Amino acid sequence: MAEKQDAIVEAGVRAVDPRYPAEAISAITGMRLSPGDAVRLVNLSASGVLVEGKTRFVPGTRLGVIFEGPKAPPTVKGRVVRCQVSAIAGGGSLQYQSAIQFEQKIDVPVDEAALPQQAAPPVAPALPKAAGSKKQAEPVAPPKAYNRW
Repeated sequence: MAEKQDAIVEAGVRAVDPRYPAEAISAITGMRLSPGDAVRLVNLSASGVLVEGKTRFVPGTRLGVIFEGPKAPPTVKGRVVRCQVSAIAGGGSLQYQSAIQFEQKIDVPVDEAALPQQAAPPVAPALPKAAGSKKQAEPVAPPKAYNRW
């Protein structure tokens, strides 16, 4: 099984793990990359992390991801799979977002209460019963949307 997963990773196909935004992970108060500088957490999954910082990494670079904070995951080794410019400051300094795939999965300390709530799908209102009618009113389907082009 581990050989199959290694082959998938080497082939560039990523495993699917839910990603959690930084706001949903209060246990991580800071992050650093080694080698590298302090970075800002964008999102985290059991198999990887997206961070933002001043350092541009070449894809394939191996590094250590150091989490800081109460109940933060232990340091984990990973490999940069993508790095791109995310912002340009007024003075011309660049910010980069780096996607890092972990060598082994971690436990993500998610605050379930901080996750965005999924809205319930809209329910069409039922038609009112006609006076003297014993038949149950059928729900009305929402109107279809059509593009004008």
